Amino acid sequence: MKCTGNSNEESSERRDLFSFIVSTMRVAAMHTLRTGYRNSCLSLLITVFNWTYEIFTYFVCGHIALLFMCSIYIYYGQGDLEFLVNCLIQTIIYLWTITMKLYFRRFRHNLLNEMISIVNDKYQTRSAHGFTYVTARGSLRQSNLWIKSYVYCCFIGTIFWLVLPIVYRDRSLPLGCWYPFDYTQPIVYELVFFLQAVGQIQVAAAFAASSGFHMVLAILISGQYDVLICSLKNILATSYLKMGATIEELSKLEDAQSVADAELNQYSYSLELHTPMTELRQQRRPSHGLDFPTAFRHSLTQCLEQHHYIISILQKMERFYNPIWLFKIAEVTFLMCLVAFVSTKSTTANSIMRMVSLGQYLLLVLYELFIICYFADVVYQNSQRCGDALWRSPWQLHMRQLKSDYIIFLINSRRSFRLTAGKICNLNVDRFRSTITTAFSFLTLLRKMDARG
Repeated sequence: MKCTGNSNEESSERRDLFSFIVSTMRVAAMHTLRTGYRNSCLSLLITVFNWTYEIFTYFVCGHIALLFMCSIYIYYGQGDLEFLVNCLIQTIIYLWTITMKLYFRRFRHNLLNEMISIVNDKYQTRSAHGFTYVTARGSLRQSNLWIKSYVYCCFIGTIFWLVLPIVYRDRSLPLGCWYPFDYTQPIVYELVFFLQAVGQIQVAAAFAASSGFHMVLAILISGQYDVLICSLKNILATSYLKMGATIEELSKLEDAQSVADAELNQYSYSLELHTPMTELRQQRRPSHGLDFPTAFRHSLTQCLEQHHYIISILQKMERFYNPIWLFKIAEVTFLMCLVAFVSTKSTTANSIMRMVSLGQYLLLVLYELFIICYFADVVYQNSQRCGDALWRSPWQLHMRQLKSDYIIFLINSRRSFRLTAGKICNLNVDRFRSTITTAFSFLTLLRKMDARG
């Protein structure tokens, strides 16, 4: 789609692209609060708070995971498969929460900060000058929309469990597990309820932050691909402007390029805008006196630098996430199977509310897996489109002069980038579908085992 607009009005301002997701990480103690203020006392207080809060969240999640493991051990021989499966679900969830905290905060904190810093510093706010242009606003808008809706869903889905004891009014706990003491006593009950509430908030924040950061990066990188694709499409126009071409030459080139403007779905998140001819006059640089081959190579070099920047971020993203996504797929498979089993098995008096809670867990697990696979697929699709974008320029007008440059870029651009899970399987929509199929195969097996028992 192409609209007329003013490039100065539409240009995106540089900003922090990760403020919301980093705030979510801080809630989960997966990222530190900023230190290094001039006031040394304030800096010391923040440092102490960072350590204290991190240790406290480890204690909360760790003791809940330990209690559920003790529950499985103590009640294993009583034959209540529904209760045992419920305990296993919570054990997996809290162990994964602790793992994500350690991974983000301790094991890969430097790489995480490096990715955030590089993307914030080097992302392109708009494409190169040409007959059309796109800005990064579309990807920024979509990034904010997706991450906020996802984070809110995670918090609502997990905190819903805290409402159940209030609805029942039976001094029960949000998470039913074994305790070595009578938790229904005054003050003790309130303290245990508070710790479980904090634990649920930590689960929501950790799950939202771990996969949410993956989603934000994928959307932002796809937006950078949009900017690159538009720059490649307008590369001849950019070269003409660098060499100070006349208005007649620009008009002739625009007529030749206009055929490609009618093509739909050229961009993932960006809206293509038309540059008025009055602006093109102002963007010409006749004083440089460049010949066309030199001007073209300058323009192509800028595109190559942006392409290298995108690939370098994707390589860091792959290095950061591929070790954990392999375990994530296994975790999601078991969680979907177990949650679906408990949902269909529940026959207690409070089963309606409990099934609603478990149903929310199931939807959130599916939502998270969809986010991981779908946006990895979007990145892969965009990585294949650079060569197509170069063909949208009126290359036939200068084929003799540009033949070798075009061929070299087209060969390099065909190397598509795939995000993987442990470098074993590719993350894409097919992986999402196959994981669901595997989960429900395990569910069938589990129900048969239950029926025999």
